Amino acid sequence: MDYKKEQQLKRRLARNLRRLRLSRSPCLSQKALAGKLGVTQKSISRYENALCLPPAHVLVALAEEFGLATDALFLERLPLKNPNNKRKEGTRTNEDITHSDPQEDRRREREA
Repeated sequence: MDYKKEQQLKRRLARNLRRLRLSRSPCLSQKALAGKLGVTQKSISRYENALCLPPAHVLVALAEEFGLATDALFLERLPLKNPNNKRKEGTRTNEDITHSDPQEDRRREREA
């Protein structure tokens, strides 16, 4: 891959990941996101600082966590959230989550 293109992808992912994480209500910490993805907080920090790109399985998990397609993580601008106020079947939003215990989150995800 061209070095400039790789750097551009890293910067876009970094910006989008940070925006997505902080747009949650309440904000999702790097540590909490790392726990959901099965990676370290340091890995999330490295992605958000455009130091490296995550492996494919982490990209897929990130996309699923934020309800996006994997390629949307690399877009110049993130797609608008449900412009027609429609949700994909089986997806959850922050409004669906009324607790903040990560272990409880994981248990409920396994049950769903």
